[in-house]
Amino acid sequence: MSGEEDEKDRKEQFDTALEEVLREVEEAEKRDEDKTDDGGEAGDAVTPNTGAQEQAEGD
Repeated sequence: MSGEEDEKDRKEQFDTALEEVLREVEEAEKRDEDKTDDGGEAGDAVTPNTGAQEQAEGD
């Protein structure tokens, strides 16, 4: 391959990688928009210490 062909090949790889990153960012944004916020925290449901749970809810 000539230097010109190598440069063209590198540009095509870069463009493909950039397009993939942009697609993933768009998908992540859509997932974030689809989530609903119920105001709770994930840790609230799994706290085994009821005293700590009551204290957290009292704040």
